[in-house]
Amino acid sequence: MIRILVAFTWLFAFSASPIASELEGDYLYKVSAVRAAPGSMSDLLDWIAALKASDYFEDAGEEPPFVMRHSQGDQWDLLIISPMGNWSDYFSDDSISNRAAASAKYAELLMSGDALLAFDEDHFAYGPSLAAFSVAYGDNDFYHIEMFEAAPGKSDELFEQRRMENNYLSATGQTANMIFSRAAGSDVDVFTIGFHKSFEAFAAPGSVSDADKEAAAIAAGFKGRSDISFYLRSLISGHHDTLAVKVD
Repeated sequence: MIRILVAFTWLFAFSASPIASELEGDYLYKVSAVRAAPGSMSDLLDWIAALKASDYFEDAGEEPPFVMRHSQGDQWDLLIISPMGNWSDYFSDDSISNRAAASAKYAELLMSGDALLAFDEDHFAYGPSLAAFSVAYGDNDFYHIEMFEAAPGKSDELFEQRRMENNYLSATGQTANMIFSRAAGSDVDVFTIGFHKSFEAFAAPGSVSDADKEAAAIAAGFKGRSDISFYLRSLISGHHDTLAVKVD
């Protein structure tokens, strides 16, 4: 009983913390999963560096994208996360005009990048504020990305499960994940990104005892610690798990 009360105290502290509100939100992102053409990975990275070094994003009125490189897991090479803000502002007459002018000005550079791709898929998702995402990306170099296709009728419950797991992670001294929900695009309904300093930091176990972990799982809403993964599997029809590193 004492351990359960302690776990509830941890859970309340996490829920009341300003940090909790930085893990999800209604800021719109374009998330592009791309795979380089055979033998073109180095050229693709050089192209991204050249695009960032140009004035394209400033001329287009856009924030530069955040880029993560696959280490192991899913079939993409790069995950390119581009800030959009919201649909209305992004597709306003002024924004469209700015992007069109920038695209015309840098047409040769943009077309040279297209030639380096074997596969690309766009996904649009709502997530944490740009400020929160920028800080997490800037402070960390290793990322754990989980993409989920919800079972029929389970999208909302899946999103809530990710919140529950964040409560558990926080209560056990581990890093909670940023949560993103589908706005349009691919069949990914919910995805999460865990931001870590390194692989060693990602792999480090929670700093509390097994008994406290069990109590924290129950406090978070699970039947127990062993139920966390089983409950998740009951809500999904597909799942892609990827480890990635920063591309500056």
